Amino acid sequence: MSMFSGIEKDEPSSRGLLGRFRALRSSFTEESPSSMPIAGSDGKPEPDREPKLRSKSKPLKAEPVEMTPGQPMTLGMRLRMGDVSDVEAFDDVPAGDAVRHAPAVMADEADSLPRDLAADVQREQAIVEDLPLAEPLAKPQAAERPLHAEHETALGDRDDAETIQPPVSDAARSAADDVHEVRAQADIAKRAPDFTARGLPELAAADALTFKRILSGRGPDAALRINDAARREFIAVEIQAGMSIVVTTRSFHESALYATYVKDLERADIKVHEELLASADVISAIYAMERNRSAAIVPESSRAIGTFRDVIEAAHSYGASDVHWEDRDFSSEVEVRFRVDGDLYTFRRLSKEMVRKSLAAAYQDLVQRNTNSGETFQPTAPQSAMIPLVVAADLLNLRWQSSPLVGGYDVALRMLDGNFKNPKVLLPQQMGLEASQLAIIEALGRVSGGALFVTGETGSAKSTLLRAMSFLKDARDLRKQFAVSEPSEYPMPWLSDISITRRPDETDQEASRKYAEVIRTLMRMDPCDVTVNEIRDHVVAALVVELALTGHPIRSSLHADSLIGAVMRLVGGRLQLPVDEVASEKFLNAVSNQKLIPLLCAHCKVPAADVLPKAQLELLRSKFGLDTQKMACRNFDGCEHCRRKGLFTRTGKVAAGAKGQTLAMEIYRPTPEFLDRVLERDWRGAEKVWRNERRTGFDDPDMTGKTIYEHALYKASQGIIDPRFIDESMRTFESYRVFPDHAGAMPS
Repeated sequence: MSMFSGIEKDEPSSRGLLGRFRALRSSFTEESPSSMPIAGSDGKPEPDREPKLRSKSKPLKAEPVEMTPGQPMTLGMRLRMGDVSDVEAFDDVPAGDAVRHAPAVMADEADSLPRDLAADVQREQAIVEDLPLAEPLAKPQAAERPLHAEHETALGDRDDAETIQPPVSDAARSAADDVHEVRAQADIAKRAPDFTARGLPELAAADALTFKRILSGRGPDAALRINDAARREFIAVEIQAGMSIVVTTRSFHESALYATYVKDLERADIKVHEELLASADVISAIYAMERNRSAAIVPESSRAIGTFRDVIEAAHSYGASDVHWEDRDFSSEVEVRFRVDGDLYTFRRLSKEMVRKSLAAAYQDLVQRNTNSGETFQPTAPQSAMIPLVVAADLLNLRWQSSPLVGGYDVALRMLDGNFKNPKVLLPQQMGLEASQLAIIEALGRVSGGALFVTGETGSAKSTLLRAMSFLKDARDLRKQFAVSEPSEYPMPWLSDISITRRPDETDQEASRKYAEVIRTLMRMDPCDVTVNEIRDHVVAALVVELALTGHPIRSSLHADSLIGAVMRLVGGRLQLPVDEVASEKFLNAVSNQKLIPLLCAHCKVPAADVLPKAQLELLRSKFGLDTQKMACRNFDGCEHCRRKGLFTRTGKVAAGAKGQTLAMEIYRPTPEFLDRVLERDWRGAEKVWRNERRTGFDDPDMTGKTIYEHALYKASQGIIDPRFIDESMRTFESYRVFPDHAGAMPS
């Protein structure tokens, strides 16, 4: 036999005594395994090289793992998803019993052996059978023998061999019982105390835990997927968006799988707020609570959803822009109010229980996925969401915003267009803008680079104007347009709209960081122009400047009360942009400020001379040079054309006198002289440069060099809006400062 090969060549043995010797080889070494013939190439059956051990050991039990195609499965994932049970352990067979437990050679196996080897095997078996039985063991050994009888029986069943046991006397059995009792007492005395998880409170009953939904489950939609075995000892529940409570048994808390589940929650951006210990019965009761609550969910056809839909349909029929649900502790009912033509009117007073059920059902059943900041309606926490709803053949998008108040809560719903197939775009010429203002807006659609900033109060149609300007972009079909909103409100199918949802527990720094990451990603996506819904801090403002100065037209909104105030905010406060970049001729394309004003009903408006004091009429003529003959005021009694039956003021009067809204605006394209004043931070000088460009009086539609206040004065001079609105909601006539025109002349 060669010393260089561990595998002998598989060839039939020669008969006879000399057949056991090897034949002479042509070389010193034997054939290596790599040079052996391929099994089965000669057409003969090839026996397995490795023996197959026969065993009846219990196989591992594993449940099938649900996985998506192409998903890699790690060992940890398989252990978590599979219910693996341990096999029974057996002690090694004593050396003295090895011969007795040796299995006999089967008849068919003996026939397959060579004749000489088969004879040798038969002689060895005969010798084993003729061996005398071993002498009985000594008393201590005999006493210990029954303790292993169960193991011997198991081994005998597993090896299919009959176990030979020596006879045991009664004295030996008695001694064995004594030894067993002594050993049991010794084990109890030496047992170490059980480990107790300190610092974790215990949950005594399932009713003591309040939560929104269960995060752990078996289904594919579960936030934390666990197997059935872990479900009996572990549960994770959500208390608010992004925060959870974990309840587990004491034994499962000590396992490695518990730490794995906690890490899985952290990877899903869910923080573990608290860890509790509970029994398996309490955990099972918590799962049962969720099943009962799911069965009690209010369906869409219920009365609660019906009440919510009735209110929204009524608001849509009135042409309301917002719906307000106002719950106060001092009142027994909830007041539902609609904003129509810029004013709030009371629609109904409903029971608190009905309103609570309606809002809860709407928030849980109607909210668009991934837009809500919680699974259920919580009056004690600020929440936001988007609700798509079909009302009277129109597809609406309701922007939900709720907030707790002192002594109650408010829910405000902004009613927006939600039709993506046939969006309704309100164009600038339909908003009440003048020809000079429309010319600037049209020119802004043909710029390369730079930024436009639209400012105004909440609800002043800033987003509506930005959307219209994006729609009016020249050669829009040949451009790649982007929009970034928090969240997206209007359908804009002609561009790529990125919606950002903010969690209720998210800080301003986290929200700004997420906003900035979206814009950084957008910069690498080859944009032609970008609409940024709002500039919130220095990081976002710096990215907007970078986009604008690298040839990407930017449109954005700011919170400011005037055109000059917007420029001041860019270089100061939280934004703090470099003043030399802001004063660059390539950065500021235009800056505007706007406000929505109710339109007078043309059928019932009354002359201003019959309503306004004579002193106020004289001030309008002398200070602003206006003809008060055309001016008109609102008739709050209204007429059949403007009276809105079913809507009331809090004094009980029916809503009347207004018919729609119009937009007052100041818009300016900075000149080099204006930018020079900005570079020096001379804000009064910059305002003087802008307003000295006025060439016409306040009763002329040319808005060059005119402010939003002066645009409203022009509308009042034409009898379109009530002059009292300007005096009461914008600035008093006496306090407003008038600048001379380009020739230095004052209006008269």
